[in-house]
Amino acid sequence: MTSGERKALLFLAGVAVLGGVARVVASPAPAPTAAERGALRDQIGAVDSARRAPPHASDRRHAARRKRVVRDTTSVPTPIQSPPSPADTPIDVDVADARALEALPGVGPALARRIVADREARGAFGSLAGLERVRGVGPALARRVASHVTFSGVSRPSGAGAVHSP
Repeated sequence: MTSGERKALLFLAGVAVLGGVARVVASPAPAPTAAERGALRDQIGAVDSARRAPPHASDRRHAARRKRVVRDTTSVPTPIQSPPSPADTPIDVDVADARALEALPGVGPALARRIVADREARGAFGSLAGLERVRGVGPALARRVASHVTFSGVSRPSGAGAVHSP
């Protein structure tokens, strides 16, 4: 056998192997059995149930929803519910950065920067009343953000930080 014949034979063998691989890859997968379909339906139900559960077990608003178990997902389609948005989680004004503060209603980038600068210069706010010391935060805005914020720090007395010389 000559060198050219060997190369041709090797080429034909390669084409045959590739043709066999292509047929195996292109062949349809076997249909799932009834048991496999049932197991898949159970897994989909478990995933849907987990998606509807709140991210924190301490969230009591969603306790009733956690107790429900989806048994059959094929009879009635269930809407996909997204997890609570960051707006549902209170923002700790005493530690939040400017970007997080911008998520509050009525607080833009400039006011968020002023809040952070005031906190860094004068300490924690401690309450809505303390937050009102920032220029641009009045009683109306404080009421508007009240349900969206929390405070972990203790506000300093108004005279604290002032240095008095004799």
